[in-house]
Amino acid sequence: MGLILFIIIAIGAYILYSAFLSADAKEINLLCKGKTEAQKKIIVYFCRKTNFFVDLIFKKLTDDEYISMVHAKKAAMNFKQKALTKIGLDEDQVNEIQPAMFEGFVFKNAYAKKRANGNWVSSAYQVSWVFFSSTQIYLYSYTFYMDDDNKSERTDEFFYKDITSFSTSSETETAHGLGDKKIEVVTNKFAMVVPGDKLYMSMDGISDAESIIQAMKQKLREKKS
Repeated sequence: MGLILFIIIAIGAYILYSAFLSADAKEINLLCKGKTEAQKKIIVYFCRKTNFFVDLIFKKLTDDEYISMVHAKKAAMNFKQKALTKIGLDEDQVNEIQPAMFEGFVFKNAYAKKRANGNWVSSAYQVSWVFFSSTQIYLYSYTFYMDDDNKSERTDEFFYKDITSFSTSSETETAHGLGDKKIEVVTNKFAMVVPGDKLYMSMDGISDAESIIQAMKQKLREKKS
């Protein structure tokens, strides 16, 4: 009986230390200050190491639950309409070919984690739309963060003659874990080369990206010939 009580006390002390008193726990608790409940769960998902006893008491998001949260936030923002509103055009004005949509996680300056299936996820997600009128291409890109209220948004427009190329590339981005931990993640990007710049859009979340890009390349060739 005494041994069992000792084991219970020892496990309780271990859980208390791991969840609240360790250096990692203190840093996580500090990061969670001022955050919403959903944001706190996401910080814990990315930063707290797997711990059987702690996870048993203080449930952590599963990979599927986190992905569902990202998709729910994305769906609620109606990015296609947001893009059209931002560029100030109706959809029938940009129907030279089917609009292209690219999406995926962004790792630069975001939390990163490898899922059980081997795929990487981050705390930042990007959705980009590319529209085609008879004379111009319009780009809208929006990146939102799951662990805070930060976001970034950009719009661009280019004449076909000013676009050098469309391509794909593998880019290494530096994400972070808890503290000073740096994580290098290789991601697939759609790249649009324009005068003096190369615009990148995340495309890991698109299964038919190659066929979309081929249609864009064909239209660009037609317009530049």
